[in-house]
Amino acid sequence: MGTHSEKFAEQGYLVVKAALLAADLAPLIAVVSEVVDKRATELYNEGVISETYEEMSFEHRWHALLKACERENEVFGWHTLVFSEALFNLITHPKVLDVLELLIGSDIQFNGDFWVRPKLPNEKLTTLPWHQDSAYMPHTENDTHLTVWLPLVDVKTENGALQFLPGSHKAGLQTYHRIPGEAFAVPVLPPTSSNTDIDTLEMQKGDLLVFNNLVFHRSLFNRSDRIRWSVDFRFSPTGTSLDGLWHEVIACPARESATRQCPTSWQTWSAQWEASPHKDRFV
Repeated sequence: MGTHSEKFAEQGYLVVKAALLAADLAPLIAVVSEVVDKRATELYNEGVISETYEEMSFEHRWHALLKACERENEVFGWHTLVFSEALFNLITHPKVLDVLELLIGSDIQFNGDFWVRPKLPNEKLTTLPWHQDSAYMPHTENDTHLTVWLPLVDVKTENGALQFLPGSHKAGLQTYHRIPGEAFAVPVLPPTSSNTDIDTLEMQKGDLLVFNNLVFHRSLFNRSDRIRWSVDFRFSPTGTSLDGLWHEVIACPARESATRQCPTSWQTWSAQWEASPHKDRFV
């Protein structure tokens, strides 16, 4: 199998099983649950819904609320809604940074880009086509930008697993164009053919996925009756240019080699956020 770094270099992505404990994820799940609960109370008080579905599980409640008021997810992911110390602690968690250190060394910067994604049953909005992340992040194709993707529930093929094309990062950034009616630009040349190796990643809560900005990936349609909750955030070696990226103003050092500690405090990052336009720009 080789080492983690060898496998990552060959495939462009890596799954580390049971990298985190349920207790590591619980604080952020609590934040997400509080957002859902607050919205349920608001909708109930406005008379839009007749009950708050508070007995429903994390995997069902948000979908039930939206169905009850005949609405859909309006955004691809949650940003401002989940900004919290729990989020910061997960982004800078030593177990997360230990995996990254194996791949890019111990001087690591958090790129400022984070999302919590509620992938609803039978929802097109969050069913992305084949793409490379650098297609949506200008001028990043010559640098290493890694996404850490953490499922907050178990992920099976039926509820929207991610798929990857192993080794597809080696060919560089492909050419993209926009198709009318589609939310995301797509590659001009389809990245798959009848004999393409496609890896479908079924993952458990606590598993960690990290992938390269040039590897082709997509998410499947959620054919279950459950929400596929996940969180993702991006990192690069310290000093990598973030010029032109919308999230640059809330980037921060996550680990430094001298101490192998995170030199950024929650208070510092929170102050960066307050001084940025982000809290007013996104849901």
